[in-house]
Amino acid sequence: MTEQVDVLIIGSGPSGSTYARTIGDAVPTARILMVEAGPVIPGIRGDHTQNMTDEERAAAQLLTQGPDEGLERAQALSDIAEGLDPSLEFRHTILPGLFFLDPRPALEDGEVGLPAASMASGVGGMGIHWGISCPRPSQSERTPFIPTAELDAALDHAEQLLGVRKWDVPGTGLAEAIRAAQAEEFDGPGLTPVGFMPAAYRWEDGRLRFSGTGMILGDIEETVPGFELRAQTLAKRVIVEDGVAVGAALEDRVSGETYEVRAHHVVVCADGLRTPQVLFASGVRPPALAHYLNEHFQVSAFGALTDDFAPERFDNDPEHVGYVIVPFSDERPMQGGILPLMNSPYRLAVAGQEGAERLTVFAWYGAKDIQYCDRIEFSETETDFYGMPKMTIHYSRTEKDLQTIEQLKQNARRSADRVGGLAAEPELAAGGSSLHYHGTVRMGAVDDGTSVCDQHLKVWGVDNLYVGGNGVIPTATATNPTLTIVALAWRAANQIALQLNERVGTAATAAR
Repeated sequence: MTEQVDVLIIGSGPSGSTYARTIGDAVPTARILMVEAGPVIPGIRGDHTQNMTDEERAAAQLLTQGPDEGLERAQALSDIAEGLDPSLEFRHTILPGLFFLDPRPALEDGEVGLPAASMASGVGGMGIHWGISCPRPSQSERTPFIPTAELDAALDHAEQLLGVRKWDVPGTGLAEAIRAAQAEEFDGPGLTPVGFMPAAYRWEDGRLRFSGTGMILGDIEETVPGFELRAQTLAKRVIVEDGVAVGAALEDRVSGETYEVRAHHVVVCADGLRTPQVLFASGVRPPALAHYLNEHFQVSAFGALTDDFAPERFDNDPEHVGYVIVPFSDERPMQGGILPLMNSPYRLAVAGQEGAERLTVFAWYGAKDIQYCDRIEFSETETDFYGMPKMTIHYSRTEKDLQTIEQLKQNARRSADRVGGLAAEPELAAGGSSLHYHGTVRMGAVDDGTSVCDQHLKVWGVDNLYVGGNGVIPTATATNPTLTIVALAWRAANQIALQLNERVGTAATAAR
């Protein structure tokens, strides 16, 4: 017999998990199947790797490296594209638990590519590796066709799902001293004021714990008996009949068996690169699919605090990460971050080094000039490691982008000069390093060929087919996207839940 569910969710990361949790809370009798191409990670389902022991985290990272599963870091680094610096920062932010799309891309004239474009494959998706920063989008970063009150309510709910902690201004201790200095440098008319980075973590028994995908899913197995998370299961294509998504063809990656699951609603949350890949493989190819690809630029440098900001001079709150943020504004389309490593929630290999208590990261992120020509090209004949259409990224920079990059470097110097000095000149991270790939299944207000889905993430022209993840963001942003994509998935999931309840009510009426 063909398996039948109410909702089939492809991808187990933050967006897919938000769909599952929201629909399950609203319709506890729903049959929800979530499939994940990667393996189960030992330990608490969906837990962040930073909550694990060093040994557990290393094992989890090796499991989620897709085609590089089991490869030690030194082996994986041996194939990094020429010109990419396998520095400590690069290793920590790109390599562990991730795998490269193509570290040696063949570039056409004028292209710079995204040679560091990376993905994760395992239960929890990128939600077990992410950096926990949760700023709200500002000004033109916000989706203009979603009413302000509606988007704010969704962002409020996303903060609850992720367990986001926020700090008022003014703060205390060293964090406030750095914030005040940055505010003197960067605040001004029309600019969002300097503050503290909201972050998704909590303290348990004196130990800091990161929010992972498991934080979103919660106790869904107990409250929704019909929920199932099926790992090592690849979605080969969505089945579309007469303009309606009715299920998907799935592959058991252990046995190699291919089978179909029928569903009343299909949701694709594979990530910003693989979600359009699944749609392409399914024959769902609206004109904007995989176009308007963009990620924000990332410029960073290490520095040290001056004597005026020596940590020992301040009475510091041990539970405050103290990450200072210079938010995005239309007049300054970039976001700055200043984080003393002694306050970093990540366990970095700097403890014990001379001057470690004053080491600080100055990181700035800039919005990309969005272009239709920046895109993913899918092959009709060649396939990737998973047997899906092979991807080739076409990506270039405009004159506006070059100006943004230069301003990012200048602002990194300015932010460092206010509280200390740089150890080296700010450098632009390799394309793809941010891991935030937007626009490939972008939202739109109307179906005019420039978007893939509507404001509730339903794919244009195909009933009962929804998407999620970074790829749905239609605007140029510098802000970290996780809070936004969880908010957007929550809005979309509520629409599906409403339809499920209406269907159940209709069936009950007919039965009477």
